[in-house]
Amino acid sequence: MFLKKIYSAQVLIILLFISIVILILAFPRSKKITKPIIHVSTIDTTQSVDFSLYYQKDKNIQAAVQQYQKKEITIDSLILYLNKKQLPQLSAYFEEIKNIHSPIDTIWFHIGKNYYDALGFASDLSETEPILASAARCFNRAISFNEKNTNAKIMLASCYMQTNNPMLGIQMLKEIEKTDSSNVLLQMQLAEFSLRSNQLDKAIQRYKKALALDTNRIEIYAYLSEIYIQKKDTFESIQFLRKFAAKISDTVLKNSIHQYIYQLNKNKPIH
Repeated sequence: MFLKKIYSAQVLIILLFISIVILILAFPRSKKITKPIIHVSTIDTTQSVDFSLYYQKDKNIQAAVQQYQKKEITIDSLILYLNKKQLPQLSAYFEEIKNIHSPIDTIWFHIGKNYYDALGFASDLSETEPILASAARCFNRAISFNEKNTNAKIMLASCYMQTNNPMLGIQMLKEIEKTDSSNVLLQMQLAEFSLRSNQLDKAIQRYKKALALDTNRIEIYAYLSEIYIQKKDTFESIQFLRKFAAKISDTVLKNSIHQYIYQLNKNKPIH
C-alpha cells in the first residue's frame, strides 16, 4: 500500500469495508466490472497529473503548491498536506519529484503503487488516464533498476489490464505465474481480473489462494464476502464476514460488521 501512508492499515480496512457494505446495499445486482478504466490500447507514460483539475475544486491546494514553489514550505510538508487532503495522486507526483534521481527500485514501486491506488479516488477519465500513465511510468522505472522486481512487473501488467487491451496485462501475469505462482500480489491481481470479466468462481479461487499464502491479508475476507453476495450465497458471505470480524480489534468496526450480519440474516435470501 506507500512511502508516506495516508491512513493506517486499520483505517484503510475500515474504509474498504464501509465501501463494500454500501455497494452491497445499494447495488446488489450491478457489481459486474467489465469496462476498462481508460479507453486506449496503449499507455502513454509521458503523461502526468493535471493540477488545474484539482485547483478548480480547492484553491487551498493551489496555494500550498505555490508555497512549495516559493520555497516557503518543504516538499515533505507539501506531501503530508496532500495526503491529509486525501489526494494520493498529487502526493505521488511530488514523491516522484523528490526521488527523481533515486536508483532504488523499491522506492519507484511504492510511488507507482501510490498512483495506482489513487485510481480509486479519481472521478472521471480526465483524472484516471494520467494517474494510470504515471503508475506505469514508475513501475517501468522500478523494473529498469531491478529486472527481478516481480511485484513491479505484476503492477505494470495490472495497469495494462485497465486499458482496452487487457489481454496484454493478463498475458504478462500468466508468464509470471509460470515461475512465481506463490506470489500473493499476483494472485490478488488475477482475482481482480477475474472480477472484471465476471468470473466469480475463479476470483474466489484466486482470493482463497492468496489468503492461504498470507493470512494477514484480512481484507480478502471482505472481498470474498462481497463476491458471495453477488452470487446470492448469503450463508457463505456471512461466514467470511464473521472471519473478518474475528481478525480485527477495532470494536466499532467489529460491531458494525455484526450489525450487518444481523441484517443479512434477517433479509435472507438476498434478491
